[in-house]
Amino acid sequence: MAVHDDPVVGYRFRPDIEQLLVHYLRPKLEGQAFPQGPVHYCDLYGDQEPWQIWEAFKESLEKDQARKDLYFITQHKKKTPNGSRKSRTVGTGTWKGDDASKKVLAASRRVIGTRKRFHYENKGSVQNGRWIMHEYELDASLLRNKHQAKKYVLCIFRKNDKSEKKQEQENQEEDMMSYDYDDQQDGDHHDQPEFVEKETCTGL
Repeated sequence: MAVHDDPVVGYRFRPDIEQLLVHYLRPKLEGQAFPQGPVHYCDLYGDQEPWQIWEAFKESLEKDQARKDLYFITQHKKKTPNGSRKSRTVGTGTWKGDDASKKVLAASRRVIGTRKRFHYENKGSVQNGRWIMHEYELDASLLRNKHQAKKYVLCIFRKNDKSEKKQEQENQEEDMMSYDYDDQQDGDHHDQPEFVEKETCTGL
């Protein structure tokens, strides 16, 4: 099934994090229209495994082979209805945090959100460590209804084919170049399989 309309000839999706937060995530949180296509809606904290989600959406990467990432908007889930702790389970594994939540700055140096990096953890599985996700949350100051800020997050999803040592080195280099506290910023992306139901994963 098609996950989005074909882009115009020569088009390449190369957004920075500020564009993703301001032009995709904020409109979603505000209930407004926003650009359709390369940013999909999918439950990244549900029953599907990361590789199943990747297979479902990878068509967009095949059309732009220079891109390694998939982009999603997903809804946060709580461990308990009235609790504040978030559920990080995905399929038979979990998204394990690699770092503390860090601030994301716009070009103007204004704080526009936070970022946290995760990897897929499923001890004993050949897929353990093979998937990376960066989760971005919009700062409540950018919303009319500040209580909506934690409802949806924007995630950049990437397949990790590197060794653990090399990945750790790249993660450190990535932090040096990122828009975190006082620096700049990084990114990641992601794809979709045929058996994913439309109600579960759709284009936004």
